[in-house]
Amino acid sequence: PAAAAGVLDVLVVGAGAAGVGVALMLVQTFGLDESRVLLLERGGSVGETFRRWPAEMRFISPSFNQQGWTSSFDLNSVAHGTSPAYSLHTEHPSGAQYADYLDALARAAKLHVRTSTEVVAVRAKGAKGKPPLFSVEVRPSSAGGPAAAAEELRARYVVWAAGEFQYPSDCSGGVAGAELCLHNSRVRSWATLPGDDFVLIGGYESGADAAINLAKAGKAGFSPRPRLLAPLRVLRVERAPEGGFSVVAAWKAAEQLQSPGPLRTPLAGGAGGGTDGASTAAGAQGSELVMHTAQPPVLCTGFEGSVAAAADHLFKLADASDVEGSGCLAGAPVLTDDDESTKVPGVFLAGSLVRHGELSFCFIYKFRQRFGIVANAICRGLGRDTRAAVEECRKQNMYLDDLKCCEGTCGEAC
Repeated sequence: PAAAAGVLDVLVVGAGAAGVGVALMLVQTFGLDESRVLLLERGGSVGETFRRWPAEMRFISPSFNQQGWTSSFDLNSVAHGTSPAYSLHTEHPSGAQYADYLDALARAAKLHVRTSTEVVAVRAKGAKGKPPLFSVEVRPSSAGGPAAAAEELRARYVVWAAGEFQYPSDCSGGVAGAELCLHNSRVRSWATLPGDDFVLIGGYESGADAAINLAKAGKAGFSPRPRLLAPLRVLRVERAPEGGFSVVAAWKAAEQLQSPGPLRTPLAGGAGGGTDGASTAAGAQGSELVMHTAQPPVLCTGFEGSVAAAADHLFKLADASDVEGSGCLAGAPVLTDDDESTKVPGVFLAGSLVRHGELSFCFIYKFRQRFGIVANAICRGLGRDTRAAVEECRKQNMYLDDLKCCEGTCGEAC
């Protein structure tokens, strides 16, 4: 059917891996006119989030251009027929390199992208029983100066692909005094970070990345080996009377770890292991430990994410009242089988925030397989015949509609 004047088919919020990937799927595989699909990016360029990574940060998942002799393709590709490994000549891209890859894809496909544009509001305007219609209020996102006048855009469908990195949990992680800390996402380079002595709060991927790169940079407190204190829960961060900062934590009960398996080796030194590898016994449960640091403690506590921070009016967030409101689904957007919002029909989610039960689509090679699901639902809603496009997606391993194959791996990891 002919599109209404001035109404886009799809408006995609975010021009990162998920936004560019789902836009390419809509345009190149499902055949939407690129002028009818608009990507909005609050940063100054495509892939802005990746350009904000610390200079030393690298992809965990390796890039290999195995397309042609395996049934899969580069783990970090957002579109079939492309490969960061081939384009960038690297196995573990930096953020800036990966942003260049995304920008090249957007330019080659002539995607319609507006940068430095902040989404202020998304409002459903469609009549009940009629096709979806949204009013999207935007304004320039440049910092400083008076707020620019808002502009209204209209679209039949909205895909939220704003991700997590630009929405850190620096003040919402339950740590009193978090405002005194530096979140790891705000570090431009670990090597040039002033000082040698740091306390890292959080020991998952962000904490490990920070510790490794501080050690590589030769920071005295981390080289040749960081000191690990666990299991602890940080209670508060305070300014120390003698200067610097005090991190107050309480010892938790010792955790009963699962069998490490043949490919996993427990960290030598155990809880409290010092820089020399010596083991320091954990304190009694509930007893407090105070650590002093001259530099602001570094929060490696993850990300609130864009949905919880800016789009909770568009998505229902899972809580304890939900049947599966725990594990990976806790606080996650509740979605239909097509990754559509259960709260506002016509709004879809793409990217690392997608969850289904215990399954978390947290890596690019996982969430890219849902692009075809979203594109199919949207294009069917626009009255298009999608059968050939869906078949093409299946041939490319880009149409994951049977989630049973994931339960043995992703479910256990969560």
